[in-house]
Amino acid sequence: MPKPKQSLTEPTTVAAYVEAITRALQARGADPDEVLREIDVSRIHGNDPLVRITDSTVNAIYARAVALTGDEYFGLRVAEHIVPGTLHALGYALLASETLEDFCHRFVRYYGLVSQSADLRILVEGDTFRLEADPRSPDICVETQDVWAALVLRLMRMAYRADFCPRALDLRRPVPAGGEGPFRAFFGCPVRFGQPHLGFHFDLAAMREPLLGANRELAQHNDQIAMTYLEKLDRDDIANRVRTQLVNGLNAGIFSRAEIATRMHMSPSTLQAKLARQGVSFLQVLDDTRQQLALGYVQQKRLSITEIAFMLGFSDVSNFNRAFRRWTGKAPSEFRVGAI
Repeated sequence: MPKPKQSLTEPTTVAAYVEAITRALQARGADPDEVLREIDVSRIHGNDPLVRITDSTVNAIYARAVALTGDEYFGLRVAEHIVPGTLHALGYALLASETLEDFCHRFVRYYGLVSQSADLRILVEGDTFRLEADPRSPDICVETQDVWAALVLRLMRMAYRADFCPRALDLRRPVPAGGEGPFRAFFGCPVRFGQPHLGFHFDLAAMREPLLGANRELAQHNDQIAMTYLEKLDRDDIANRVRTQLVNGLNAGIFSRAEIATRMHMSPSTLQAKLARQGVSFLQVLDDTRQQLALGYVQQKRLSITEIAFMLGFSDVSNFNRAFRRWTGKAPSEFRVGAI
C-alpha cells in the first residue's frame, strides 16, 4: 500500500485526517477512492500519529474534492467526521480538561502532534479570551482553515455544552460565493472574513467554568503520551524532549540539568543553549513539568502529600508546599479538599 507523501521540511498532519475527508465525500455521494487515486494516496485506517501527510497533499485532495462535489463549504462537512480519537492522545486529553481555558492551553501545547501547519497562541484581553492560529504556509487551503475552526468549537461543545458559541470568529479566507450563512449557522456568532488572523473570541468567564468531564489524572496520562510522540516527530523540540525525560526521571530522582543532559547525549551547556533558543530555561521547564504532574497527583487521594513531594524530586515536604502554593495560591491539602 503506498504511503502518504512526505517531505523532510514541509509541515505535516496526522494521516488519519484523510479518513475524515473520505467520509465527508461519501456523505456527499462522491467516490473518495476516485479522489485519492488521482492524488496517489491510499485510505488510512488507524490513527498512528507518526503516519503523516503533507500540506501540499491535503491541498490537492481538497481541490479535487471541492471540484467533484461543488461544495464550497466542504471544510465544515469534514469537521463533522473528525472524532476525538483522530487526534490520538490529544483528543482524549482535551475532553478531560478542567476548563475550556485549560483545554486551549493543552491544545496549543500539543497541537504539533496533530498538525505542524499552524502556530497557535492564546491572548487574554479584559473579559475576552482569544485563541488564534496563523498558518505556516501562505498556500494552505481555505478548507483546512475551516476545518480547524469547526473542529475546535465541536470539541469544546463535546466537553462543555452543545449550545456553546464564541463571541466572534475571525477567518482569513474571503466570504464564499454562496454567502456566510452556513458559517453563522454552525458557529452561532458573527463571522468576520478576510481578517489577518484566524481565531476565536470567547467570553473569559465561560472559559473558566468547570467541565463535568474533568479528570486531571486522565488528562495528564494522555499529555505524557502526546509528549512521547512529539519527541519522536520532532527531535529538535528540545523543551518537549526535556519534559519527557523529566516525567520519566523525576520519580527516580533524576531531574538535574546534568543528569537530563546526559540522558539526551549532550553537555549541560549545550542543553541550556538549545533551550535558550526556544526562549526557555531548564529551570522553567522543570518547574512547569512539576506543576503539571503535581496537579494530577494531588487528585489521587491514595497518594499522601509526602509521597507526592518525593515523587516530584523535592528534598522535603515544606519545599513542595511552598512551590505548590506559588503555583495555585493554596497548600496541597487545601487544593485537594476543594478539587472537583
